[in-house]
Amino acid sequence: MLNNIIEISSDNKKLTAYRGFLRIEENGEVLKDISLDSINSIIITAFGVCYTNNLLQKLCENGIPLVILGKNFHPSGILLSCVGQTKQMNVQMKQMENKKPLQKKIWQLVVQEKIKNQSDVLDYFNKDNAIKNMPQNVLSGDSSNLEAYAARLYFKSLYGKDFIRDTDMEGVNSFLNYGYTIIRAALARYVVASGLNPSFGVEHHNKLNPFCLVDDLIEPFRPLIDKQVYLIFSNSNNMHELTSEYKSILSNLLTKEIKTKQGFSPLYIILQQMVWDLVKIYETKDVKFNFNKYLIKEG
Repeated sequence: MLNNIIEISSDNKKLTAYRGFLRIEENGEVLKDISLDSINSIIITAFGVCYTNNLLQKLCENGIPLVILGKNFHPSGILLSCVGQTKQMNVQMKQMENKKPLQKKIWQLVVQEKIKNQSDVLDYFNKDNAIKNMPQNVLSGDSSNLEAYAARLYFKSLYGKDFIRDTDMEGVNSFLNYGYTIIRAALARYVVASGLNPSFGVEHHNKLNPFCLVDDLIEPFRPLIDKQVYLIFSNSNNMHELTSEYKSILSNLLTKEIKTKQGFSPLYIILQQMVWDLVKIYETKDVKFNFNKYLIKEG
């Protein structure tokens, strides 16, 4: 498993590729060499960081996302290889051939699963749950926009009536941004590796966003981050800074063992499963996802 998520959080670092390793230097001194084969993604939160072009090429060759975070740990951009596996063209042709009704059915199932998982989070913490019966009311393409309505009720119930989900705000929001980025980077890697084009989303469509499809697929997994962030804040008094300790807790979710129908599996395998489910949907036109009902309850 590529289980290392490398974060560069302090300035004056130089990142290079050296004999199959990521080399981290400061003021001409080698601080650490990390095998590229062991790296899942690299996240940059510092501003004074230099990269060699050779490193960027090696990251693309190895399919390692380089994620640049801006204010409050919200992603500003991702560098990822534009070359997938050998069946890329065939997979993308199937992806492009799909018509609107199938896309709407896919989005309906994604939204239903997201709201179900949000409901499970509220039940897990014994919170008021006004969204419990909403999944069954989600229409094709979520034409009534229940996703947004459920989100408003959900966040107020989970984090308090004064909470506002704003990516530019401090505190809980910056923790959520960071956690979502971990999942987003992993999904981006798996989407490209599967041969899918990450720019062509199911519901998300934005000319400035090269990862619309990733932002579709992440939705059912956001509540898992919400749950972990709630646990962090409920166990810490007057805590607002996203320290390396809390970043590690959020990063480690990717390898957390979660109950499935077949036993236990790390989250990254479950993420991969959703990507391959989508590939199969595009190929067969049979809209079925192997969603994990235990994701929140026992994850």
